[in-house]
Amino acid sequence: MTKGTLIFVIGVVAVLISGIGYYTYTKMNAGQPVHYHAGIQVYVDDKLQDFSSIKYMTISPCTDHDAKKEQESAKELQNDKGHLHDNIGDVVHVHRSGGTWKDFFTNIHFTVPAGKPVFAFINGNSVEDIMNTPIKGYDSVVIFIGTRNTMKAELKKAVTIDHIKEIEKKSELCASGS
Repeated sequence: MTKGTLIFVIGVVAVLISGIGYYTYTKMNAGQPVHYHAGIQVYVDDKLQDFSSIKYMTISPCTDHDAKKEQESAKELQNDKGHLHDNIGDVVHVHRSGGTWKDFFTNIHFTVPAGKPVFAFINGNSVEDIMNTPIKGYDSVVIFIGTRNTMKAELKKAVTIDHIKEIEKKSELCASGS
């Protein structure tokens, strides 16, 4: 085998290994299809944010994600990590494992105002790094950004599991729970 042929063979093998590695990496990091819901409330300077507007909603209906996963775009995979629909702004829908609260806020195009302190609670318990915390089924998240005068009272108004389950029953597009 000549030196040129050897270099060519090594190049082809390297490209194949890289391709297989990339394919495996993207499949492993895309998350697995799931279907569950969580509650969310966000207060900015003591004002509850209303995420029920159409600008925060995912419009496309839920589908059989197993059958569709080979055809999904990166945008669809990202959106599956956490989104809203049916003009309900306090129940997050998750269809892809591995989603974090940062993914959810990215998907609804909500940016935490820079320079403001963030305090977060899951099921009444304080959480240090909410943005990198995974979204879990039936969790109730309350986030305070900036001024917070009534935090204790607002925590009592957190989204309940009963509310999440009621929304699951009513949802026209995505009904089943975890």
